[in-house]
Amino acid sequence: MSVWFVIALVAIVVGVGLLLFDRFRGGATRDRRRWASMREWEYLESDPVLPSRWRYGTIHQGGPGVARNLVSGDVPTPDGPRKAYAFDHEQAGRISSVLCAVQVHESLPAAVELRLPSAPLPDDAGLDLLEPVGERYAFVSDADAVRPLLTPRVADASDAVGEDVELLWAEDAWVLAAAPVGISADRMQDLLADLAEVATALEEGLHARRPAIES
Repeated sequence: MSVWFVIALVAIVVGVGLLLFDRFRGGATRDRRRWASMREWEYLESDPVLPSRWRYGTIHQGGPGVARNLVSGDVPTPDGPRKAYAFDHEQAGRISSVLCAVQVHESLPAAVELRLPSAPLPDDAGLDLLEPVGERYAFVSDADAVRPLLTPRVADASDAVGEDVELLWAEDAWVLAAAPVGISADRMQDLLADLAEVATALEEGLHARRPAIES
């Protein structure tokens, strides 16, 4: 009798847990869709191709995966709008993070990952530890190319991203961040604005670097 009671109790607990999870996921989807509609951004339930645009950060760690609950649009900045994406990143069949990406107006000469001390070390053999950048450590694919870009403004901008984002990185013409699963729409909006500032700071470093190369 007691065994059947335990089995029934476990089944109830599991059922309630799944129900709450479905409601939470559905609520998060509705919030994301509503957020996109209010800002005239596009919403797409799934995109299996977009994550393959990048190769560093969480893409290298767990594969491109699939973008779920994808929103795309422009982040307004003093230098003009920047293309941006935000989506639930599904890898190996589960949502591993919320990825936010903001476009840089110029392609970067190399890749850089900025990791908090609490973040795991990168497992990419093509990245080497360079130096601290604010509260984060920089791992780069080309030290000579990236070092001039890591200015005090980049350090301040990356610190402003927040401690809930252990990993942010820049490659090609994008700045990306891996945020915790389930972040609110308001937090996502703030994070996109912070990434736009990181992008602006990197561009400033690019402009300062160019005269030195040309001379």
